Formats: sequence, structure tokens, C-alpha cells
Amino acid sequence: MDFLSSLTPPAWLPFVVPPLFGAVIGYFTNYLAIRMLFRPLNKKYILGLPLPLTPGIIPARRRELARRIGEMVGDHLLTRAVILERLQSPAVDDALYRWVAGRWKAVVDADCGPPLELIPDDLRAAWQAWWGRGWRPVYQFVNWVVEHPELKSFLRIPVSQLLGRLLESELKSFLTPSQKESLRQKLHIIIEHAATSPTLKKRFEKELDELGRKLLSAEKSLGEILPVDLQSALLNELHRELPTLLVRFSRLLYDPEIRSRLKTKLYQGISVYIENMGFWRRLITSLAMSDDEIKLKIDQLVDDIAGDLAASLQQPEWQAKIFDLLAERLAALLAMSPAMISGRLSFTRVERGWIFFRRKLLAHFPLSYWSQKLKPAAEPLWDYLEQQTSAGILEKLGLTPNRDVLTERLVDRISQLLRSRRVKRRLAAVISRRLNDWLHKQPLGRLSHYLPGSVHEPLTTFFYQLTRRCLAEELPQLSERFAVKKVVEERINTLPVEKVEDLLLGIMREHFTYINLFGALVGALIGVGQVLLFYVSAR
Repeated sequence: MDFLSSLTPPAWLPFVVPPLFGAVIGYFTNYLAIRMLFRPLNKKYILGLPLPLTPGIIPARRRELARRIGEMVGDHLLTRAVILERLQSPAVDDALYRWVAGRWKAVVDADCGPPLELIPDDLRAAWQAWWGRGWRPVYQFVNWVVEHPELKSFLRIPVSQLLGRLLESELKSFLTPSQKESLRQKLHIIIEHAATSPTLKKRFEKELDELGRKLLSAEKSLGEILPVDLQSALLNELHRELPTLLVRFSRLLYDPEIRSRLKTKLYQGISVYIENMGFWRRLITSLAMSDDEIKLKIDQLVDDIAGDLAASLQQPEWQAKIFDLLAERLAALLAMSPAMISGRLSFTRVERGWIFFRRKLLAHFPLSYWSQKLKPAAEPLWDYLEQQTSAGILEKLGLTPNRDVLTERLVDRISQLLRSRRVKRRLAAVISRRLNDWLHKQPLGRLSHYLPGSVHEPLTTFFYQLTRRCLAEELPQLSERFAVKKVVEERINTLPVEKVEDLLLGIMREHFTYINLFGALVGALIGVGQVLLFYVSAR
């Protein structure tokens, strides 16, 4: 007792305990109230007596909750006006357009098989049964078309237009490129056979000899005869090729075989010269230098001269001097006339030279070459004929065409041919076979190959507008038929209570926490009020 009496509470404890207990009581009171919304899930009994407030409010009144939520969704959230307004919003419009564009692109870019594969499976059997009768449906269609009373009237206008175009068209429009090429080749063959005949060959040689005589007797200079461009081309070609030729020539001087030949020729020449000298000169020469010494000196001299000459030929200065010398000689040659040049030579040399030149010319340019050159001469004739119209050719032949009469005759003839049994059967068979092959064997491929790029965007817009209009007209009616309120109510009633609890807690968990804290705050304030009341009363 002395110990307990010695334990005196702190002075501040009466001021802290009431607010603290009030906060704890307020917090757990709100927490318990919130939990009683969902718990317990079932009716509870004690000694056979039902406990009040069991089950919780949500489990006990879930059907009413489901009904109210269904009414809220069906009558206020997902109404016809809301659906129409949502469909007309920019976001939905943009999403719908992208969806339609994507579907359209997937359709046109897909590789399609034969058209028969595009027929739905439930209709394919009926199609096969109808088409399996052979070409009879096609024959009936062809017979209906060609036996129609208005066939002649239908044919008259296009036949008249076609006849007018034929008469007014140039001849070249009637021939296909292959036909034109075939006729040209035949004409070329005729020209080639004529050009390579022996008679023409003799005539060509005679004319060539006459041309050669005139050229060799010409008094004009070669510079006047040859074109200026050709002369410039010769000089340019000489200037371009001369360094390469001189370099190649200088390389030949380094060739041991070439040098050996030069040494041999020079030694033979000196030997002959010494042999032609008199006795005393030969004696003096033999006493001054032996044959071996002479040969050695010749070898050294040839090696030195060949090396110096080869090095000089590779220098640009020497090449320029040689080019100037050759250009000067070429200018002097061009200043001379063919008659002057041939006059300096004997008649035999001129004749042999001309025969050699003619033989080389005929070898390089045979008559087959000249026949190829003559083939373009037929082009003007082709051009003249191709530029003439059919009516113009008939008028030049004295035949003036009557278009009306020709049109009627052609219409009658075409009608008779089309209405003959043989032609109808033939048309039906051809159309049936081609159509059957196309339906069963010909893959369509990508539809984008058949559609111009300029129509893709308009078609996409058209299908988008069609889809948007269908949705605006049908979706509100479908939503009413769906009975949204009933569907929502049934779905909520079929959900487990735990799912409903999780759904509501997931939405309001944070708010429930604040409610609990607010209860703690209220309890604490009540405790503070009690402390203040006791304090005032004590005084």
C-alpha cells in the first residue's frame, strides 16, 4: 500500500488520456462501421436467435444495388443520346477511320486465289450445281444477246464509227509492229540479194575504178579534197598516239635481239666497206685495229647510241620535236595534189597501188556492207505508204467509198454471222472455257493491282462514311435490344460477394482510410473537450 500510494500519476496524464482514448475509439468505430457494410456475408445466429445487422448491408441488399447500378448505367450512362454523341466525337471518328483504313488495306493487299475461293462455303455448292450444267447457261446468255431485236441498232453506231476510223486512219495503223517488221525484213532481203548479184558487183568495181581515176587526176590539193575536220582528227590522233608509239619504239631499242641485229648489220656494212678499199688501205686498217677490236667497238657504239636514243625518245621535248616534224611533213603532203603525187611515181607503181587499195577496200567494205547501207533507202517508200489513209488510197484508185452503204452491209453481215448456230456454239464454248479457267485457275492476286492509287483514299472515305452511318443508325437500337439495365443487374447478381467487395473497396479504399482518420480526429476533439470541461469545473 505504501508502494502504491507512492505512485502518483504525472500531472499531464489527465490531459492526454481522454483525447487518446477518444481518437482510438473514433478510428475503430468508423472502421467497424465500414466493415459492417460488407461483413458478415451470411446471417449469424446466437442460441438460435438471429443477430441484428447480419449479414452486412452490401450482401443483404446486393440485388437492390445491382438494380440501381443497372438503372444508372442504362438510363443515365449508356443512353441512345450518349452513344450518338460518342460516335460523333473526334476521337471515335479518328479511331473508326483508322480501323476502316486498316481493314481496307488488309483486303486490297491480301493475295487472293481464284475467284471461286471467294464464294462463301454455304453458297459454293449451289454455284457448282448451277455451273455444273456445262456451257448451257453461257449459250443461253449468248443466244439472248445475239437474237435480240435491237442487235442491229446496237451494232450500227460502233460499226459506223469503226468504219470511219478505218477510212480516215493511216495505213500504218492497220499493221502490227510484227507485221511491219516482217515486211521490212522481206524488202531488206530483196535488196540484199540484188546488191550481191554478180552484175552489180562488176558495175560497182567499174564505178570504183572510174572514181579512182578521177581522184588520181585531180588538180586540187589533198587539203582541199579532205574535210577540215578529218585533217584535224588526223593531227589530234597523231598527237595522242605519238608518245605511246615512241615509248614502245624506245623499248624495242632495249631488246637484246634487236640490238644484236643492228650490230650484225653494222658490222657487215663495215666489213664490206673495208673489202672494197684498196690493198694498202686494207693493210693500214688491219695494222691499226683487228677485226675483234672493230667488233667490240661496234658493240659498244650500238649500246651507247641505242641507250641514248631510247632515253631521248621518252622525253617530252623530243616527242614534241618529232610531232612538229611529222606535222610539217603531213602539211606538205596535204598541200600536194593527187595528180602531183602520182606524177612523181611510175605508172606501174600507181596502177599496182590502186589495185591493192581497191582490193583492200572491197575486203573491208564488201557488197553486203553496202547492201546494209542501201536498206534505209526503202524507208522513204514505207513512210509515204504509211502516211496515206485508206480513203485516200481508194480515191486515188478511183473508188469513192459510200460509208452508209458499207455500214449497212457490214451490220447485216456481222448479224448473220453472230446469229448462226455454229458461231453461237463457238462463242458459248470459248466464253465458258475461259470463264471456267478464270474462276478455277486464275489467281486474282492483290486487288491493289487492279485499282489505281488515286481511288484508294476515296474508297476508304466511302467505306468509313458507310460504316459510320450504319453504326449511328443501328448501334443505339442494338443497345436498346441488349437491355443494358438487365444485363448489368444480372452480371452484378452473379458476381461473388467478395468480387463486389473488392470492386467497391478498390474504388473507395483511400476514402475509407480518410473516414477512419476523420473518426479518430473527432474522437480526439471530443476527448479534448472533456478535458477542458473537467478543467473548468475543477476551478
